[in-house]
Amino acid sequence: MNAWAEVGWGVVFGAATLMVAFNYRDVAGRIHGFMANTVGVNRLLTPAMVRFTCGVLAIASIVSVVVGLARP
Repeated sequence: MNAWAEVGWGVVFGAATLMVAFNYRDVAGRIHGFMANTVGVNRLLTPAMVRFTCGVLAIASIVSVVVGLARP
């Protein structure tokens, strides 16, 4: 059961980060707006950077799920 839970978590995490990467409902802008009050984050954490980071995390998560399913 633990293996299936890991696969499920990977799929859910991959889907959520893909939604941010494709900017579904302006989520990247909302994350930027929430974090903009922190000192020094305003210039570093742009909505484009949030989308890029979540895209990389989504790819890594989906690859991990595919590799996990390919193993016997």
